Amino acid sequence: MKKISLLFMLSAALLIGREIGPAAALTADGLVTDILVENGELYAATYGGKVDVFDIAGRKKQAVITIPNIIDFMGDEIPAKIYSIDKLGDVLMLVSEGKAGYRNVYLYQNEKLKKVIDSSDALPIKRGVLVDEDHMLLGLLSSEIILYRISTEEVVYRRMIKDEESGGSAFGDMTLSEDRKTVVTADESGDVNVFRVSDFSHMKLLRGQNVDNIYKVDYRQGVIITAGQDRRCAVYKPDGTAYYMEGDFLIYAAALTPSANRGIFAATVENDVALFDIAGRTKLAELKGHTATLTDFAFVDEDHFFSSAEETRILYWDIETIK
Repeated sequence: MKKISLLFMLSAALLIGREIGPAAALTADGLVTDILVENGELYAATYGGKVDVFDIAGRKKQAVITIPNIIDFMGDEIPAKIYSIDKLGDVLMLVSEGKAGYRNVYLYQNEKLKKVIDSSDALPIKRGVLVDEDHMLLGLLSSEIILYRISTEEVVYRRMIKDEESGGSAFGDMTLSEDRKTVVTADESGDVNVFRVSDFSHMKLLRGQNVDNIYKVDYRQGVIITAGQDRRCAVYKPDGTAYYMEGDFLIYAAALTPSANRGIFAATVENDVALFDIAGRTKLAELKGHTATLTDFAFVDEDHFFSSAEETRILYWDIETIK
């Protein structure tokens, strides 16, 4: 019995203690707020009002998209922080800092930048995503969701998430399904809601795993993962089962691999990233390299991804041998 217990303890120690470092690092023009991968390119939004575009294969910066500066409350001209980016086809969407705490929304296409929503519209947008070539979805800090038609510059609908039993808590994050027909929202109550994008009809309420604000949510293959202020990384599976993995600090970012077989989340006060198996609920490795608060993850494929933090370095990871 003692021998078996000792072997178990040694195996657990090896698993928990497995550490890997980044395979490479890229350098952005400023502290990174959001990243995405599309068609062999990495897009990195920054505090400095720029989106750096990197060629992934060559690991080189190939373009920089710069949005106009803004005037702060002191009357000084400053770069506009970019809060979120999304890309569909050849269109890049940017949500950025505007006047009086409100947001500007830009679309970048064919090397041209167009403002489609101005901060004078008084929208406290936290995240924006493109639904199709003519529609975008906006998540507001006021716990509202807006579906906006680009061609006619009109609001298709503006709905309160709280009307669908989310508790009316402040908006945390949202993400779309792979076909962009379903949106998953999360808020400070710890609840997760699933809606149909076309008419914002409520499909599902998920609760019980997070008990505080959710900073990030990801949705792949019907699986949902969250990053919570309560130090919980929750997982909701299509079969109705749910659980959470614990971190030792506030969890600011989490994501799923494209297959949703593995998950990652910012797990420690030292900004380490935990990689775990979704089905087995077991930790596979700890990824060390960041020196600031994690902001986002972006997968290239099942075994390779980028991670960003409130620093200029973007780390590239190879987890192919970790199963």
